[in-house]
Amino acid sequence: MAEIDQEVDPAERGRLTIRHRAVEHITVAAALNTPGVRRHGSGLGRLAGRELPRVDVDVAGDRVRADVEVAVEWGRSLAATATAVRRDVTRALSDHSGLTVDGVRVHIAAVIPPDTTSTRSLE
Repeated sequence: MAEIDQEVDPAERGRLTIRHRAVEHITVAAALNTPGVRRHGSGLGRLAGRELPRVDVDVAGDRVRADVEVAVEWGRSLAATATAVRRDVTRALSDHSGLTVDGVRVHIAAVIPPDTTSTRSLE
């Protein structure tokens, strides 16, 4: 059985290709995992692909930039939530894709009522 040389540079062992769509999925998942960020869109908007969060990523070689539009729950600090989204997306892209993140721009596209379905009681 052949032994694997542990001292070989990983770049010399092969090539990893990360599809653009995979980077978008990582970005959306990271944004949705940020406290206060919610999925939002109307029925027709969802069909037209206008649901939030919405992302636009630019991948060039091993570098990425992302624009993220999110909906934030009413009562949350918009600045703190945008900072948390930027941090979470940067960390997720770096950890999961291995890409160097050049920037993450966060746009608060909507402020929506907090989800009360779990706390609502029937009378």
